Amino acid sequence: MHPLPPGTDIPQRRPASLPLLSALMPPILALALLHASTARAALPAVASQAMPKTTVQTAQPAPADCAGGKVLSFVAHPDDDLLFMNPDQDDAIRQGRCVHTVYLTAGDRGEGLGYTLARERGIMAAYADMAGAADAWSTDGLAVGEHTLVRHTLRANTRIQLIMLRLPDPWLGTGWGSLTPLSRVESVPHARVRSYAPYPDTYTRGELVRLLADLIRQERPRDVRLMDPSITIPYRSLCWRCAGHDHPDHIAGARLVEAAMALAPGTYSSTRYLNYPSQELQANLDAAQTARKTAIYLRYAQDDPLTCPPGADCSAPQGPEAIWVGRQYYARPTAQPLQASAHQDRSGP
Repeated sequence: MHPLPPGTDIPQRRPASLPLLSALMPPILALALLHASTARAALPAVASQAMPKTTVQTAQPAPADCAGGKVLSFVAHPDDDLLFMNPDQDDAIRQGRCVHTVYLTAGDRGEGLGYTLARERGIMAAYADMAGAADAWSTDGLAVGEHTLVRHTLRANTRIQLIMLRLPDPWLGTGWGSLTPLSRVESVPHARVRSYAPYPDTYTRGELVRLLADLIRQERPRDVRLMDPSITIPYRSLCWRCAGHDHPDHIAGARLVEAAMALAPGTYSSTRYLNYPSQELQANLDAAQTARKTAIYLRYAQDDPLTCPPGADCSAPQGPEAIWVGRQYYARPTAQPLQASAHQDRSGP
């Protein structure tokens, strides 16, 4: 998703049904989202009756049965998967596959861990809705080599896991035309980036690539999904909503994942997704797919106070999100889009 212009304030008030995170947990409990929030309507409805309170507990999940194959997806920000990899993610969950999604950045936009936790809460609610399950999760630390990552596992369906690297996500300048921590570490020699709590760690580009390679080996996926690494426009020359442009984190993250796949080859397939440039192409999802994708995204948005500020009408996506929910395109290494069929299984083997 696109960042708001620098200086945009995060609203300090949340709706009564969505308590402010800082009022529910002190910073020392940042390991887990130890809070309760009222979940909204189950799909396909966008808003109606409330669901039982969400609970997130610190516990190691029981091993899941992944006989149907595992999808390991890598995205830059919470919501990238909902906007650019759906309905494929949704289809894989419906097929009973293991779906593990890795979020490279904290998606905090420079606003700190509180906003990160709000977005994580929203993405968990969206995946629970896709699974048709109660919005109740277990949180633990996933050991990957010498590193530990935050892992959220859906308690009613342990095949669904969300893995958080929590790398900082501010612009390092005035916005578009400047670097982000992820694009800097990907492109600037000797640059480093330090992740947020509860497992702060410092990475160079090589260390990030090795971490992702270790994760691929450990997860043993049947299919790897990533964003589009093929855009060659320099990071500092990218601009918002310019034709053929994308967010620097999308490109940088995809390049890091491609480098990791080169270090961890296997029999898995890989699928690359077109991101911002899909808005320049014709809508290719049918009405039912678009309605469901929209409802899933809006469930996430209810917990994102920048996307859905208190008192705002959040009954429909705004801006380019309203375009993206009607599209899903694959990207070839040459950046040529491959239209997704609305009637075939696009989730891979």
